[in-house]
Amino acid sequence: MLAHRRRANGRVRMRSGAWRMTTVSMVELQQLLNKVGGILEVDGKAGPETELAIRDAREAAGLPAGGVDDALVAWLQKQPDPSPVVPTEGVVFIARQEVSSRTNYDHACAKPTWPGGESGVTIGIGYDLRFQGDFESCWAPRLPAATAAALRPWIGKQGSAAAAASLSQYSIPFFAAWDVFTALTLPAEVRSTEGAYGDLMPLPPLCRAALVSLVYNRGPGLGDPGDTTGPRSEMRAIHDLIQKNELDKVPAQFLSMQRLWPNAAGLRARRAAEAQMWQDGLAAAKTGG
Repeated sequence: MLAHRRRANGRVRMRSGAWRMTTVSMVELQQLLNKVGGILEVDGKAGPETELAIRDAREAAGLPAGGVDDALVAWLQKQPDPSPVVPTEGVVFIARQEVSSRTNYDHACAKPTWPGGESGVTIGIGYDLRFQGDFESCWAPRLPAATAAALRPWIGKQGSAAAAASLSQYSIPFFAAWDVFTALTLPAEVRSTEGAYGDLMPLPPLCRAALVSLVYNRGPGLGDPGDTTGPRSEMRAIHDLIQKNELDKVPAQFLSMQRLWPNAAGLRARRAAEAQMWQDGLAAAKTGG
């Protein structure tokens, strides 16, 4: 465990493995760790997930085992954001929606899974082999040959519990999954989102994140222009509101989509979180944040 003491100013002094001392805001530290795959809830608390992210970051930086020190913070500050379009907060939101946390990934998502329904066998951070067509460029260079060979027969096919069970001997390392997610999958989803909704850059950063999260989860289809009650009607309404620059009306459309999943609390919660993210983006834009 990392020795730490919370100070009155909300900052935490953490003793590193080298017994050096550094003062760093826990919130700022978690935000920095999220740039390199921490996928942390930014709550200002030094819990097990944050400690795991620190260990991972030190290893990635080529630093000896230890805690938080100036060398780690300096390395983290030099790392690029995971996306030039979606803010890191949004990237982490999407990743957490898919795998919940770094620990949960290792326990429940590292092996191929089948989410159910029409999904295919799913690997990494929500990569569905049935609906993704770039396995060879995304995954083959990052996986052992035997793992890639075992997964190939499931490309383009509906999955099943039996399919996932048959692949249980294979595991996808988290940072291979993070690399594919940030370098390939997320940029593809940004392009897909822009194909449906137009250039994202004029939107506030958190609004971009909410929209990419929606498309990542539901796909880019907008349905028929005249359909005001179908399953895609709210997605088209969002498109039209963006075109008219009526951005304050968009959150209601995220919430309206909840009607589609009366028995799926997770999806309803995701739409509510996206609506809040959009509102937060508008608020930040108004205050210059």
